[in-house]
Amino acid sequence: MSTSLSWCISTNNNVDYLKLAVESIRRNAFYKDSPIIIHAENCTDGTDEWLREQPDVTALIDHHNGSAKGIGGGANEAISHVKTPLFSIIHSDMVIGKSYDAVLVEKVLSKVGVVPIVAGAWRAEPNVWGQPDRLGTVMVPPDNLNGFGLYHHDFDTAGFENWADEFVTQPEIEFRKVEGVSYVMKKADWDYVGGNCIWSRPSSFDDMDLSARWQCEGYEFVITSKAMVWHFGSRGSIFMGQSDKLTGRSQRQIECEQRNVRKWLEIWGEPVQYDDVGFIKVTPAMQERYKQNKQLYLQGKL
Repeated sequence: MSTSLSWCISTNNNVDYLKLAVESIRRNAFYKDSPIIIHAENCTDGTDEWLREQPDVTALIDHHNGSAKGIGGGANEAISHVKTPLFSIIHSDMVIGKSYDAVLVEKVLSKVGVVPIVAGAWRAEPNVWGQPDRLGTVMVPPDNLNGFGLYHHDFDTAGFENWADEFVTQPEIEFRKVEGVSYVMKKADWDYVGGNCIWSRPSSFDDMDLSARWQCEGYEFVITSKAMVWHFGSRGSIFMGQSDKLTGRSQRQIECEQRNVRKWLEIWGEPVQYDDVGFIKVTPAMQERYKQNKQLYLQGKL
């Protein structure tokens, strides 16, 4: 069945998880002819070679000696190549459930011509942080007896997909939030706000900054329990380069988070605040800051 949707992924040295992500799109996407666009930055783990062998993937292989584009910058590059009206973006360590795309496309199209909307999926991930379930995320016990596996090599694909099939048949729950990356929206609405910021590269805070700008522009948001995605738990950022453990944080992530706390305050003028479902709050003072900085975002200077 034909659609007006493209898939976008940003990746860096995450090939074993990337393979699972692409395989899940091929297997579980409702719209089977949707283009897949992947930006791969400075990969040395076989990602480039694997991408070149995929006839249905537009591979944006990027090697450079400058500052890393990172997760958000790579997403910008991938989305800049979208020729369809809609796109779906997921992380390279995600696996989608069946008909994920059809559910989110329907949510977006139901609002077309009314107000821009960002439609996201419920997610499940291994509970490596010892957190309880929260609205929009199922925390799965991180052992192979009760969960689906922690790593690419022990992931129970069929087990997850069967569980996800059952999960989405339950009565629908919707709420207002963007849960990081795993959503569908109109390409024109993405372009209107300017995509991910450059100030937060290579990782951390770009999703919060983008969510704040969308709110300043009056966008609507929905996460639905009728679409499910598995997230391995930040294999490309927090646990970057740690192929066999899920403790601590990558040095890059530590440095980015420390730096970007200060940068956030410079840009937005006040600390990050969240509402009762964990969505970024935007105050009147932040809206004024955004008006002052909007052109800098659109020009790719912020």
